[in-house]
Amino acid sequence: MSESEDEVTITLASLANQSTESINVSLTSTKLSELCEFAVALLDLPSSKNIILAKNGKRLYQNVNPGDSGSEGGNEGGGAAAAAAGNEGDNPISSVGIANGDLIIVMPNSTSSSTSNTDTNTDTAATRAAASTSTNIATSAAPSSGGLDFSSLLGAATAASNTNTSVTKPPSTSSGGSGGLTFNLPPVQLPQFQQTTPVEFDKMTLDDCMERNQNPSCFIQLLFSPNHPNLMKELNYHSPVLANKLKAAHAKSPLSAANIWREQMQKSAMNSTLSKTLVKQKEHEMENRLRINPMDQEANQYFGNQIRKNNVDQQYRQMINEFPESMGRVLMLYIDAEVNGHRIQAFVDSGAQSTIMSSACAERCGLLHLLDTRFEGVAVGVGTGKILGRVHIAEMTVKGFGHGHIFPCTITIMDSEQGLGDKNMEFLLGLDMLKRHKCNVDLGRNVLQFSVGHEKLETPFLHEHDLIEAKGGTMGFDAEKSNKEIEKLMQDEDDKKVGKAEKSQDAEMQE
Repeated sequence: MSESEDEVTITLASLANQSTESINVSLTSTKLSELCEFAVALLDLPSSKNIILAKNGKRLYQNVNPGDSGSEGGNEGGGAAAAAAGNEGDNPISSVGIANGDLIIVMPNSTSSSTSNTDTNTDTAATRAAASTSTNIATSAAPSSGGLDFSSLLGAATAASNTNTSVTKPPSTSSGGSGGLTFNLPPVQLPQFQQTTPVEFDKMTLDDCMERNQNPSCFIQLLFSPNHPNLMKELNYHSPVLANKLKAAHAKSPLSAANIWREQMQKSAMNSTLSKTLVKQKEHEMENRLRINPMDQEANQYFGNQIRKNNVDQQYRQMINEFPESMGRVLMLYIDAEVNGHRIQAFVDSGAQSTIMSSACAERCGLLHLLDTRFEGVAVGVGTGKILGRVHIAEMTVKGFGHGHIFPCTITIMDSEQGLGDKNMEFLLGLDMLKRHKCNVDLGRNVLQFSVGHEKLETPFLHEHDLIEAKGGTMGFDAEKSNKEIEKLMQDEDDKKVGKAEKSQDAEMQE
């Protein structure tokens, strides 16, 4: 069986609380007992003990409690039946005929009765169907049929008319019977498929589209709609691999893309639900330990961490609402200038003690012949670098001031290989020259202000589109190339996970 044939999508439905969930499972590796655990987590059932799985009115499996000898049969054979059922839980779900697209009914075995013949069962089913106040799921396991009684789900109106309830009793066999009673169940409404038309509005975000379009077909229709080109851009930004899969599938048919999106959402929901279930179980365990022993160190530490985490989350939400700009990337301060007639982007750094230039930049600007090597040495700060010397006076002009305004600068020249720490940092206008020219960094207006006598001259700090990527800008940024690099990294991670899983599986087979 190929991997695609082994993985199927089934729908779990609890008629007790009218909830449904669709999940992807493996026909060969998912056990019946594991499917019961999934059902408990997804459908919010109280326990996985005595859970019954049924399909088309026929019981497939009952996860009985091995310690409950009366859970089936009500006689001495009950314990053996429970033990057999426990062993049956290790069987794969394919052993009971579960296939792709099946609707599996999940219910707790809250009532159990045993009668001596199937005629009594039929009378009991008819009596229950006629009761208008019955709302519980009742089961009746006859020794000769092993079937289920769903008649109480049909309602009083259905029972009174006797038009939608049918009972079929299969012939008994010498082995006790493998068939079951077949009932016409009322149709189960699946909330995620009730939507037939997409919900859309102007400036809809990807989150809005996902929230208001639970039907995968509606979501895919909007995702590839020319009216909302931003949706695919957002998806491509957050998950380029998934976006490419959807594009390739949509080129074949919209239904294929909808199936891929449905599987993705089911996996996400499954992981989220299981994670929440584990957290609730852990919290419940710690609460019990704290009740037993208020001085329990581990329990107190657990709830202390919970309080700390809640405080951090509260501050995070406040920050997002009141100071969302703090989550953005801070662009460093650059200005357009010319040194000795050569255009350069000067990095304004009031935290640097001296104005510094790399030797490669000094050579390009024609300043190396003015280098005073008596000032060579080693610079020590965040890192270390070799100082080649100093240029005592270099003419600097600032864009927008005209060449009539010249600002003489003293520049320390450092080795390009180990000087400024960043090879893309060519010229750093430090605190010494900022003080000499009485500069004012005005972040409110995003300008650097120079004082020339009584005159104030201003030059704007450069925007992202004016700076190359190495300086934190977006000039020359290739989105397609960046996405391909991200896709390759994500694909490599997936390949590593698959490789580890295959090695683990091979090791288990060898053992």
